Amino acid sequence: MTKRLPVLSSTLLVLLLTTLNAPAGELTLAVANSTCQAIKKVGKLYQQEHDKVIIKYLCKSSGRLAKGLHGNAIEADFYISANRKWMDYMISGNLVSPEEVVSAWGNQLVVATPLNTNITSFSWEDLVSDKVEMILIGDPGTAPFGRHAKQALTSTNLWKQVRPKIHTKKHITLLAETLAEGSPNTVGILFVTNLTDSLSVIHSIDSSLHAPIGYYMAPLKKAEPNEEARSFMGFIQGEAAQAIFSEEGFKLTSH
Repeated sequence: MTKRLPVLSSTLLVLLLTTLNAPAGELTLAVANSTCQAIKKVGKLYQQEHDKVIIKYLCKSSGRLAKGLHGNAIEADFYISANRKWMDYMISGNLVSPEEVVSAWGNQLVVATPLNTNITSFSWEDLVSDKVEMILIGDPGTAPFGRHAKQALTSTNLWKQVRPKIHTKKHITLLAETLAEGSPNTVGILFVTNLTDSLSVIHSIDSSLHAPIGYYMAPLKKAEPNEEARSFMGFIQGEAAQAIFSEEGFKLTSH
């Protein structure tokens, strides 16, 4: 019995060291840029309850992320799109399961200017006049906020008229930064949640002028499913996470 104790102790020591040195769970989130700030706050809260989890964030436009994931240029465990179109693209590519897709929050589109603006009031006709020299929107091909902006301009019958004034940006953070440094006669169309202290809102766009704005999320299909992704999926729908989205200005939905 006495001779076997060192063997047992060594075994227990190995098991203990294995547990202590076990790799932390990793979670890579591919996130639509317009909601990245809120998701990082949610992720920080999640890590407080799951202290061994390492979270990595890939924040780009929904389309660029979807295309990157589809072409294996990037890898992630969880995808969040700023519209249904790119989530459907992921579904058609068999990258996510349709039954796992959830939409829990939306957004509001606004027209904004830099603080040094000469524009103190707004009407859609102003975009055609000399009052506005440049219009910044997202790339309608890959950035949902740009697609919604184009829809609004098309609904008001202005798209063709203002097209020469339009400059597109790949993602919303870049647009906000460019707009803040723009000339006094520059306007930008972006989500209300991505406004900064360097911008001023001059108009809130009626939601009837564009398709509904909703964010869609789902874990990606994997040969070895990442259970951490499904855990995060449940957490992001909880009261604490939803409170963060509400504080950031997102519109909470029930679908």
